[in-house]
Amino acid sequence: MTFFQDTGTLLDASIDEVWTYLASEQHGPAHAKSGRNFRVTEEVGSTATIFAERRVDGAWRPFLSRSTAFPPFCICNEEVEGDFAGTKFVLVYTPDGSQTRVDVYGDVRSPTYAPDDALRLFRQLLDGSYEEDVAAMANTRAPRKRR
Repeated sequence: MTFFQDTGTLLDASIDEVWTYLASEQHGPAHAKSGRNFRVTEEVGSTATIFAERRVDGAWRPFLSRSTAFPPFCICNEEVEGDFAGTKFVLVYTPDGSQTRVDVYGDVRSPTYAPDDALRLFRQLLDGSYEEDVAAMANTRAPRKRR
């Protein structure tokens, strides 16, 4: 188990605006640089199982993940197959005035990479997703800031 936390990220949008974006058709395409061939393979209630490919360390790699949204509080994710199978992480959303704070807590595992490499690469994936969301949200509101 390689526990990690990334706390204190501030989005320059209200919590309602953030959740509207996350549920919008704009959200998926925002990740075109880091992911492709997204396909929902199962959807039950607020849980979706998604197959896709993502760029890991410069190469496109397949993965299967399960994501459950509990708006407006959190999203729980589990990597089911791929380089990070067994990884679980949660994104917690907290109103902070006109902004939204996002804290990420997780346990990174990998059948492919050594623990230190897995953590480094997984954090790069999260950072890339953050940057892509910042760019997409900038179309409707000023970019978010990071503490």
